[in-house]
Amino acid sequence: MRLDFRLVRAARRDIDEISDYLASEASLDKALEVISAIMETIRTLSRYPMAGVAAEQFGAGLRKFPTGNYMVYYRPRRSGGIVVLHVFHAARDQVKA
Repeated sequence: MRLDFRLVRAARRDIDEISDYLASEASLDKALEVISAIMETIRTLSRYPMAGVAAEQFGAGLRKFPTGNYMVYYRPRRSGGIVVLHVFHAARDQVKA
């Protein structure tokens, strides 16, 4: 099955920031472990786009799904797959983010 997802610029920036933070505060191995888990979740969501819960308070059609200590915000596409809008630490104030 073809994986169909797109990371918008903000989501790519979020993932880069997560990786940079973990590499500097924990280790490169930890950064790789966490980013790999996030990307695996995104690949799974691309196959099952309705798996997340509705997060329409942040935008029409928006959904969210947890992965470890992080939350992936995405929008299913009518043609299949997903568009990933943000990846935030779950403890972060999601409304202010």
